[in-house]
Amino acid sequence: MKNILFSTITLLFVSLSFSNVNAQTASTDEASILKMWDAVWNAYESGDEAKMWSFYAENACEVYPDGSSISGIKAIREGYEQFKTMLEGKPSWSMTKPAITFFGSDLVLLVSDVTADIKLKGGQQIGGKAKFATIAHRSNGNWLIVFDSQTPVMEMPATNK
Repeated sequence: MKNILFSTITLLFVSLSFSNVNAQTASTDEASILKMWDAVWNAYESGDEAKMWSFYAENACEVYPDGSSISGIKAIREGYEQFKTMLEGKPSWSMTKPAITFFGSDLVLLVSDVTADIKLKGGQQIGGKAKFATIAHRSNGNWLIVFDSQTPVMEMPATNK
C-alpha cells in the first residue's frame, strides 16, 4: 500500500512538473510570436520596409482579397511596389490581437480582425472589415511568415427561424 501511494504521488508530481514546463514553453512561444507580429506591423507603420520583409520566408505565399495569389518573396515585394503606385496616401489599418493556434512547436496560425481604410488614386475607397490570417514557421529560432491572406468580411442575410 505504501509503494502504491508513493508511486501515485511521484507520478502526480512528475505529471504536474511536465505540464508546468509545457505551459511555460507555450507561454514563451506565444510571447515570441506576438513580438514578431508587433515588429512586422511596427516596421510597416514606420515605413521600414527592409525590416518588414525580413520577417517573410523566401518561399512565402499570399492570397489577396480579390482571390489572386502570389508566391515567393521577390514576387510579393514586386506586387507590393506595384500596389503602392495605385495608392493615394498611406493606407490605415487597425487590428485586434491575433488568436494563436500552434501546430507543433514550429508552426503557428495567427488570425486577427482587421479594418482597412485604403484610398486609391482617383478617389476609390477600398478596404473595410476583414480577417487577416498568417502562418509562420520557426526557422533557426526566428519566426518567418510563410503565408498570409486577407479575407473580406461579408454580411450574411439573417436566417428566419
